[in-house]
Amino acid sequence: MLLKEVKLIQNQNDRQFPFTLPILRDFHKLSFKKPITILVGENGSGKSTFLEGIAASSDLPVAGGVELSQDKEMDHAQTLAKALKLTWMQKTKNGFFLRAEDFISFVRRIKQMKQEAEEELRNIEEEYKNKSAFAKGLASMPHARTIAELKHLYDEGLDVRSHGESYLDYFQARVRPNGLYLLDEPETPLSPMRQLSLISIILDAVKQGSQFIIITHSPIIMALPDADIYSFDVHPPQLIQYEEIEHVQITKNFLDSPQSFLRHL
Repeated sequence: MLLKEVKLIQNQNDRQFPFTLPILRDFHKLSFKKPITILVGENGSGKSTFLEGIAASSDLPVAGGVELSQDKEMDHAQTLAKALKLTWMQKTKNGFFLRAEDFISFVRRIKQMKQEAEEELRNIEEEYKNKSAFAKGLASMPHARTIAELKHLYDEGLDVRSHGESYLDYFQARVRPNGLYLLDEPETPLSPMRQLSLISIILDAVKQGSQFIIITHSPIIMALPDADIYSFDVHPPQLIQYEEIEHVQITKNFLDSPQSFLRHL
């Protein structure tokens, strides 16, 4: 375990978002006793805001490359972070905070980095054509290194593969041992089969000492073995069993008899 507990130590201005959220009015603390914790609940229940507060307080990098402190839309996360106290068993700088929409920005940034490095190499070829190979090599080195590192991490490139494939490639390349990973609806770009692949990546990382806190609406991701599941539909959040989750019950009943649902629409 890395992160042991999140405690709300200040909630004085309940007229200011995010403290207007019902989940924070009765919130005291949330303990993490297992390497995988799953947060479930309806949209608007406060799950994402809570996770954003943890991300800001822990100072984890954001997968999209824009730090939370620089994202004006995330000012509420900084506000909440100041009111949270994180208790660690082992503080780590490994890991990241990922929202599904951040991944698209990340892919674009990686593509831009590669294009800029390739453009610089072309410029150097022209500028150094009458200079020594040694001088040209020195000038080319940082840009060639950028391209080599991107190829090592992402092979032919995240931008040339399907969204789901590149998403999994990102996890394979970036998940490290002893890291804290905060994932907000990581299933969004993934088919059911790809979600199983993501589960495999997560379980391998847990074996290497990593910890995951995951928001999800996917009954597949919710089924991660030996995970603690907290419902944000009750205040304060309470532990819940997989079979008790409303999303799981509705999905199961729908698959058993889709027409019994659809004929009422």
